[in-house]
Amino acid sequence: MTKVIGIGLIGTAVTVITYSILGFPKMEVSLWPLFPVALFAFFAIENLIKKDYKSSLMSSLIGLMIANAIYGVLPISNSILIVAGILTCLGLGFLFPNHDNEKEKH
Repeated sequence: MTKVIGIGLIGTAVTVITYSILGFPKMEVSLWPLFPVALFAFFAIENLIKKDYKSSLMSSLIGLMIANAIYGVLPISNSILIVAGILTCLGLGFLFPNHDNEKEKH
């Protein structure tokens, strides 16, 4: 996994140097807020692979809230996203209960 990340970072560095020589295309949006959004998307996928659905949902919601606050991705406010996230997390808690506590009791 670390080799893939290393090759990806080297490829990104080559791309940045190439685009800086040729010139970046002019964009009207700031790209720096996409870094935490991509980071939370990575955490969401990582937790989804581990089958930790609640953590994956929370990481996705945090990334979506950042993107919605800066870029206005959704036509709803972040407070509605927070309420929907809490309700969804509670629903996932009932659908997929945590069985680790039962093992510790016995």
